[in-house]
Amino acid sequence: MAAPTPDEIRTAAGQPGAVILDVRTKDEIAAAPFTKKPYKHATCSLDDSSELLEKADELMPDKNAPVVIFCRSGRRAGKAKELLEERGYKTVLNAGGLSDIDAVF
Repeated sequence: MAAPTPDEIRTAAGQPGAVILDVRTKDEIAAAPFTKKPYKHATCSLDDSSELLEKADELMPDKNAPVVIFCRSGRRAGKAKELLEERGYKTVLNAGGLSDIDAVF
């Protein structure tokens, strides 16, 4: 499946109940914060997605609302997208890395 366009990301993020989700580590966020939009955070790595899975229902209670995910480069966001879709989230977009989502907003 093709990566979402910037317009698709903006449209999804503007929907009622939409969540922008940062899956970077706390150290990555401290070193390069995302300040353009409110977001939620749950760390997800290629090896360990336990924090994301523990927090998913709390951070994103509406599985029909869009979830726009980003990380440092897009790889972990892809893993998080896959996991959330497996848990029943209907509209999950991998916005790529921090520079990608910064360019969208």
